[in-house]
Amino acid sequence: MTDSPVFCRNCHAPLRGNFCCQCGQRHWPNDLSFKDVAGEAVEEVFSWDSRLWRTLVPLLFRPGFLTSEFIAGRRARYVPPFRLYLIISFILFLVLSLLASNADFIRVHSADSVSSPAAVTGNPDVSGSEAGQGDVVIAPIGFGDTDGRSSVSADIGFELSDDDSPQWLKNFEQRLEENAKTLGSDQSEFVSQLVEYMPQIMFILLPAFALLLRVCYLFSPFHYLQHLVFSLHFHSFAYVLYLVGALVSSWVYEAGIGFPLVLISAVYLTLALMRAYRSSVAGAVGKAIVILLVDAVMLLMAFAFITLLALASL
Repeated sequence: MTDSPVFCRNCHAPLRGNFCCQCGQRHWPNDLSFKDVAGEAVEEVFSWDSRLWRTLVPLLFRPGFLTSEFIAGRRARYVPPFRLYLIISFILFLVLSLLASNADFIRVHSADSVSSPAAVTGNPDVSGSEAGQGDVVIAPIGFGDTDGRSSVSADIGFELSDDDSPQWLKNFEQRLEENAKTLGSDQSEFVSQLVEYMPQIMFILLPAFALLLRVCYLFSPFHYLQHLVFSLHFHSFAYVLYLVGALVSSWVYEAGIGFPLVLISAVYLTLALMRAYRSSVAGAVGKAIVILLVDAVMLLMAFAFITLLALASL
């Protein structure tokens, strides 16, 4: 006498083992005990944990390895690139939002006679009078070469409108001017808006970085998806690096670690290109320099955009 067939309780497919071949659900007996549920929970936690560590260690110490594994088709043992990026970016921006409540994390200066938010710079020693009329100075902690309170400096001085500009643009500039005057008294809302926009703008830059890789490897057999995976892995590493830098800077006030972080990123990118794309040393160095320079310009433009957007949102 043959046993009656057993069906999956989730999708009702015939079972030929402990797991359903259609939906993957494990088959449990009707009298499921607390021990069974607890054992499954522990198994899931440690299984995911092991995959996380198998991903984080090469991400940090073997540049390009995860991308090369993805291209080779060995993917199940690692956290998927997009999920890895989401986890790390969530932790990074959560920490940044907490650090942003500290007045020393981001310093915003504005002149008493501000007429236009015309400059974003990384010099924390610039006072309202030195910055000039209409200057807004933003300095994230830990990225300076003097007292640890400045970022990579950049001047994007410009005027949004002139006499021939449409009225909506003039109104927008006037709104920026009025909001800039309030920064000296209350910066918390501005900083909060700035941090809130950062995840979205960084996410938008991911495909742009992948497109930059596509241009650099225009005649290679690699396609855009592989470049996007490389972009996800590289930015995941960069976020971990920046997270460590932000935490060190918040604990050690005098630490100016901007240049070391840039240097580490440049070396990491070069090694990652050599491993993932099989580039020569000279080719990887040249492409890394081009990629970092163009990416720096995109980051500067993105930061300027979210600065104006945050200022307009006050």
